[in-house]
Amino acid sequence: MTTKATLEKTLSHRQKEVYDYIRLFIEDNGYAPTIRETAEALMLSSSSTIHSHINTLIRKGYLTHTAGGVRTLALTRKGKRPKVVTQAGIMRWIQDQGIEKTHDAAVYNLLADLQEGIQSGRIC
Repeated sequence: MTTKATLEKTLSHRQKEVYDYIRLFIEDNGYAPTIRETAEALMLSSSSTIHSHINTLIRKGYLTHTAGGVRTLALTRKGKRPKVVTQAGIMRWIQDQGIEKTHDAAVYNLLADLQEGIQSGRIC
């Protein structure tokens, strides 16, 4: 039985490690890791320990799963973190746009200024 107190408790250090690994795996691969993959990634020899942490994350509302299915863990709205744009991501995006090839002067100036601002530290 899940109580309100259980749902409001913060995650332990190990639960956060398990959750972060699962979240990143899902974001990178589009599907959930297996229990064994999670245990190996976190260098734990016991799958039952990971299973226990995952059940706790499900009880606390961070994950859901479909009983009897393989790789059915999913993130819940509670567990999802907002997307964060990094400077490296912006720089990679600018390079992908090929600003040298941009014929629109306004777009070129905006991207060039953004790139220069990041490189100079003016934009953090």
